Amino acid sequence: MMSEQKKGIRRLYTGDRFVNFRPVLLLCVAFGLGILFFWLFGLYSFLFTLLAVPAAAVLLLLHRFKRSPVRGKLLFSLLLCAVFAVGSLSMLLHVGAFETSPEADGDYTVVGVVEEIGAAGFGEVLTLRDVTLVSEEGDELVPGKKLVLYASAPQAEIGMLVYAEADVTTYDIRSYGKINTNAVIGGIRYRAVSSEVYIAGEGRQGVFDAVRGRVRDVLFANLDGETAPIAYAMLLGDSGYMDEDVLQNFRYGGVAHIFAVSGLHIGIVYGILAFFLRKLRVNRWIRLPIIAAVLIFYAGVCGFSPSALRALVMCLVLSVADAAGWAYDRLNSVSLAALVVLAVNPFYLFSVGFQLSLAAAAGIIVLGGRLARLLARVRFLPQKLGSAFAVCFSAQVCTFPLLLDAFGYASSLGMVLNLLFVPIISFVYAVLFVFTVFAAMLPFAEAVLLFVPGYLLQAAVTPILLFELNVLLIAGFSFGGLSALYFGAVYAFSDKINLRPLPRGILVFFLCLVLTVCMLFRNNAFGYDARLSLHSYYGENNVLLLRQGGQTCLIATGMPDGMFLERLFLQESVREIDAAVILADERETNTAVPVLLQYADVGTLYVPMDSALVDSFQTVDVVYADLFAFGAADLAFFADDILYLTLYGTEIAVAAEAAEPVPPLPRADILIADAYSAELMLAFMPQREIYFRKTDGKTSIYNTGDLQILWKSDIISISAAG
Repeated sequence: MMSEQKKGIRRLYTGDRFVNFRPVLLLCVAFGLGILFFWLFGLYSFLFTLLAVPAAAVLLLLHRFKRSPVRGKLLFSLLLCAVFAVGSLSMLLHVGAFETSPEADGDYTVVGVVEEIGAAGFGEVLTLRDVTLVSEEGDELVPGKKLVLYASAPQAEIGMLVYAEADVTTYDIRSYGKINTNAVIGGIRYRAVSSEVYIAGEGRQGVFDAVRGRVRDVLFANLDGETAPIAYAMLLGDSGYMDEDVLQNFRYGGVAHIFAVSGLHIGIVYGILAFFLRKLRVNRWIRLPIIAAVLIFYAGVCGFSPSALRALVMCLVLSVADAAGWAYDRLNSVSLAALVVLAVNPFYLFSVGFQLSLAAAAGIIVLGGRLARLLARVRFLPQKLGSAFAVCFSAQVCTFPLLLDAFGYASSLGMVLNLLFVPIISFVYAVLFVFTVFAAMLPFAEAVLLFVPGYLLQAAVTPILLFELNVLLIAGFSFGGLSALYFGAVYAFSDKINLRPLPRGILVFFLCLVLTVCMLFRNNAFGYDARLSLHSYYGENNVLLLRQGGQTCLIATGMPDGMFLERLFLQESVREIDAAVILADERETNTAVPVLLQYADVGTLYVPMDSALVDSFQTVDVVYADLFAFGAADLAFFADDILYLTLYGTEIAVAAEAAEPVPPLPRADILIADAYSAELMLAFMPQREIYFRKTDGKTSIYNTGDLQILWKSDIISISAAG
């Protein structure tokens, strides 16, 4: 009887178990769910630990009827609940620690020590620690958090004490529908803008800061202005000095991961250290602490980024397992790495960098082996080439939905470029790392030592710099929560689920079918009569896109930012703007149009009849009219900064920040404005208000993220975009 039961089970799957028991993976998942549930449900997340009671009852019933041992299962179930609770508690403590720092909004004298320096189009971006804020009334505020200062500060260096007169605002944990993960993880509570920064003296400088500053000085003094920022970003994971267009080209090519210190970098450093220590015949148990100390120090110099931490833990686990002769499970290893990173700061769970790093590593582990074995059956395909392809493809597949959701696009060239570029850049990185270490320690020889690595790096990245890689991008849709279904299908295809080919194929097909249908609904593939989507970034880049009948009308309430537009157009799959309206004065409109033209073709620009704008655009048809039509919509200017839109019986007023007081007008069903205005409220008397900036008690893009208004079959709905 027992043999028949086993035989029946084996018809469904192969291997020891349907899914092999991996305790570290389950503990990591429990910790992550604790973090996620606290973010979604707050203190109510702790109630989910009560699920341990029915779980224990089920196990006891199984023990009663099947006489199977349950003590270990009960203890592990309780451990999972405890880890879940610890995850929620960790999130509670970190949220409290960030939000207890007082808010500061207005003009302050900012004093602080420079911790990091980045480049911006207008000057520098300084990250200050040991910050003191002095108000105009002389009140001092020492918040214990960092501040990001946007200013012109060419003389500033890491470790300097600086001060500036600046306009200060406070970062919230969540803004514009997204979690400010970089700010929370970095302990950055404030954002300030100033025209000039003054040097007050030398501040306290930590060891990691000193090393980072020394590496920066060595590279920028001995490499050319284009190569030095690339070398600095590769070595320390800080791309703040890179030209944004250059960095964007690396992103378009799918190879920007070389600027995030991760498994590639840590693995190379580990290999270099292990090679030299073996040559010196150092005992393996002595090698291990030496390598661990160097890798930990290197990760510290890189700011203990999530990718560096994940790679560091995986590398150390592998080293210990290798030295002790233990069996090594890569999935448990990456789970342990993720658990350590989340224990350091639970907000890493929401960090795009951490998600991409984890997805790439997990993809290679879960999918890479199976693909490599399948490719090994292909005749005349070299095994190493097949293995390299499997690794690249697995990483690309598992980062694909995350890239689309985070950046609005994924590179279709990434596979080819990673196969060709990464082996070359890995060799260059190894040479650059070794010679930079010696150059930093030997100042008299730094120019000679960096001569060859500099030219190697320049030759390696030249193809990326020469060609425009923003072609063949995959964009125009997103996954959101449906990523879970996507990864479920990938996991089902892998060899981590022990199924026979037929049931495996049925499971994968079913998951893919459900995913496809849900994606069609999510991305509005079933059509709508008209769609008005609202997008904003820090209240200064406000854009409305009216889509109807395959045409697009853009309405901007001021000067849009180029980077913001590029990302938005990729996400919304906008290549051509049939009609454009800039709710601003002539000077700002004249500046905004060329920015638009960088990222999309513009057919017609509509401006008020009395506008003094000079038609100087060769490819844009400028129409002066107070009333005009776009598809089924009728639009009317009330001033340079107020537009009235009527569509399918819905009347919408759109107002920019500088909107002047207006006389009473026909009521608007919906008012869309930069910020609350009593004059606008009295003029339009709207039934519904939507503001771009943070507005207490009102619907705002700041709180909700992008919104969309849909018209379909005489029904109007307002919901989150995508």
